[in-house]
Amino acid sequence: MADRADLLVTIQTGRLEELKEIAANHSISRTGSVERLRVRLIEQLILDEEELAWDGIQDMSNRHLTDILKVFGIKSSGSHKDKRQRLWLHVHQDPKTLSIDTLSDMNRDDLHELCARLEMPRSGNKTQLVARVGGVLSSQEGAWGRIKRSVKRGAVAPARVPAARKEVPVTVEETPSQEEEMDVSIIQEQTAIEEDTSEDEVIEVPLDEKVSDEVTEEEVVETRPLNSTIEAGAEIALNDLQSREAEVRSLIRDFLLLGEQTPEDISAFIEDLTPRGFAVEHSIVRDAVLNLVEEMAERRAAEQEAQSLLPGSWRERQAIRRFEEQRNSLLDVLEETLLSARGDIPAARMGFENHARESGLDLDLPAISGRIHALFDLQISLNEMEMNVDPVAARRDRAIRLLLRRVDEIDATARATLERMEMQIESLERIVETVIRRNDGQFTSLEHSLMIRFLERRGWDANHPEVRPRLIAAAGALAVEMGYISEDQMPTLPGQIALDPERVTNVVETLNEVLESFGRKPARTVEELDKNSEEGVADEAEVARRTLDAADAVLDRLRKMTEEGA
Repeated sequence: MADRADLLVTIQTGRLEELKEIAANHSISRTGSVERLRVRLIEQLILDEEELAWDGIQDMSNRHLTDILKVFGIKSSGSHKDKRQRLWLHVHQDPKTLSIDTLSDMNRDDLHELCARLEMPRSGNKTQLVARVGGVLSSQEGAWGRIKRSVKRGAVAPARVPAARKEVPVTVEETPSQEEEMDVSIIQEQTAIEEDTSEDEVIEVPLDEKVSDEVTEEEVVETRPLNSTIEAGAEIALNDLQSREAEVRSLIRDFLLLGEQTPEDISAFIEDLTPRGFAVEHSIVRDAVLNLVEEMAERRAAEQEAQSLLPGSWRERQAIRRFEEQRNSLLDVLEETLLSARGDIPAARMGFENHARESGLDLDLPAISGRIHALFDLQISLNEMEMNVDPVAARRDRAIRLLLRRVDEIDATARATLERMEMQIESLERIVETVIRRNDGQFTSLEHSLMIRFLERRGWDANHPEVRPRLIAAAGALAVEMGYISEDQMPTLPGQIALDPERVTNVVETLNEVLESFGRKPARTVEELDKNSEEGVADEAEVARRTLDAADAVLDRLRKMTEEGA
């Protein structure tokens, strides 16, 4: 036993080369990381008589699990179930391949297997399975996969290698008396209680065991007063979460609207609860939130299914009828609720749900709660569509279109400069704003030159013949959209016609009037234009004659105007 204890200390504190040498001497595989090699050596050389498969771990008592975890040099406190999960993860999983980040890449069968081994329910969709496994990994984070630093440095007393468990046959020599039966039952009850208690409880040590007088750092940390303080804080946080459960459910509904959630999304959502006053740093609170996410995902799936099915009961049919009768009034209240919430969507959802419940609607039925929240989500979507025009994105898009106008017709150098400007359109926007503000809102040729010189100093080929006009036009578009100059002050690209649509209409009407004054009927539509073209005279002499007639008509009109003026 002493040799085994010394070997355990060597394995716990040894480096990779020492561990590989030990593995080679005992014909054990040396592949994998140093932590996986350390687990393999402890499992096969120190705990070779222990059954560390899943079934064997399930049969271990609470105290025995504590001893095994200490031998592996990892966290040994917690509930009976936590220890079983931690031991199975440490022996059979690699933290480099099993983490919250890798869960989304697993298929449904792998997640089913993990839920079974971690003693979690296996029902539900992939999102729910990922949430369950992710909750366990989050609560066990840092507690498995790597030996404690204090154990690795040898700063704590070496763990006692547990003796192999042996089944002791019970022989009944004579029928026990009533008093003996009572004593046996009491002993059995005490044994069961001891097996269910955590490591932190006071346990009687047999007299023949040697008790070390040294108090290790680990034992000081894992005392009951500290754990009681942590549990008290967690209990208060959990009570606060339960008192605000309606708010959390409303937040989860908005979260579930995004579709299938990844573990990263779930973790980010839980962390975002901190600014709202939820103490999610406690594992018990995080587990409660994960349970609510799972429950709301199942509820939402049931609501979506109920909306596409016929009523399954008299109660459901009557509830749907009452909902349809109040639909218009619900929509009116919904608009008022959204206005009064001032952008706080979860609060608006809670208020709308409370109003529906006060109106006598049965929100316990998925068919009704689904319709209520579908109304709410539809209204939110419509509002977002109305307000979806982002002015910042719109003005940058307009500037980019001017930068890249007919970009395929210019040389490679200018094209590269313009593509670079497209990638840094935000920086160009700030430069334009700075230049205009420093010159009292003016964007004349002087400001154009100033901006070009500034960009050239920054390493841009802004004065290139193909780049400069596009750059100035894009800067003008940004200045117009930001409200510094008017539309008619905006510089245009060469070849562009900058006409007001109303002025263009006036010009067209004037030209039509001129044609009518010459006795020609102007074409108002494309069809009329084609008809006039078909009726045109092919003879060039006829065309010339009509042209001369028109010229004579113009001269006659001018002569009459002159005479009238005289």
